[in-house]
Amino acid sequence: MKKILTLTLSSLLIIPALTHAEFKGGFADIGLHYLDWTSDTTEKTSKKSHKDDFGYLELEGGANFSWGEMYGFFDWENFYNGRHAKPGSEQRYTFKNTNRIYLGDTGLNLYLHTYGTYGSPHRANFHDDMFLYGLGYNFTGNGYWFKPFFAKRYTDQTYYTGDNGYVLGWVAGYSFSLGSEKFSVTNWNEYEFDRDASYAAGNGGKDGINGAVALWWNATPHLTAGVQYRYADNKLGESFLQDGIIYSIKYLF
Repeated sequence: MKKILTLTLSSLLIIPALTHAEFKGGFADIGLHYLDWTSDTTEKTSKKSHKDDFGYLELEGGANFSWGEMYGFFDWENFYNGRHAKPGSEQRYTFKNTNRIYLGDTGLNLYLHTYGTYGSPHRANFHDDMFLYGLGYNFTGNGYWFKPFFAKRYTDQTYYTGDNGYVLGWVAGYSFSLGSEKFSVTNWNEYEFDRDASYAAGNGGKDGINGAVALWWNATPHLTAGVQYRYADNKLGESFLQDGIIYSIKYLF
């Protein structure tokens, strides 16, 4: 834990200073989303992780600088329900932040990633925080991007705290037009492996997959609608495939 705190505090000190470097561009949006889990997923998780359908509000943004790039979101899940409702229906709060610090002009970058989700169903507090630190690489071209990373993982969770294996992942996308309409396809994917045995016992084993594939319609400069296929296997507290569809609409500032 000391190692993670040192890394986190160092990044918090470094990144604000770096933000004074040249700003290249960015975006910010607010979105309304609805995750419709498959009936099989809802039924099979009803005794443990309670994957019920839910809506959520999201604030999302990203920025590019001469030194690197930043991305993050904050989700307010089940915002229309009570904080202590039954498991699966309670309000939850989730955030993610990723930073890529360029290592010169090599294409390589120092990859830093934090994720957390919090809830209190029936007043039983739950949290799951993940910290990743490793290396990434940026492949970019005309309308496409592919940004893989390899990172060590530390987990601070209700049921387990400690080093927790590795993650090999990526974000990728391709933008295109059909007639006068603008679209993009995106994918994020994380493959976890060599998990700690204590954590693995509650998540289907030593490895697992988590991610989503999305199709976005950029209807106007300020309005985007999308459909995402959400998937997780040996992840999210279960030992089998969980999947569903996310319906999304975003307003870009």
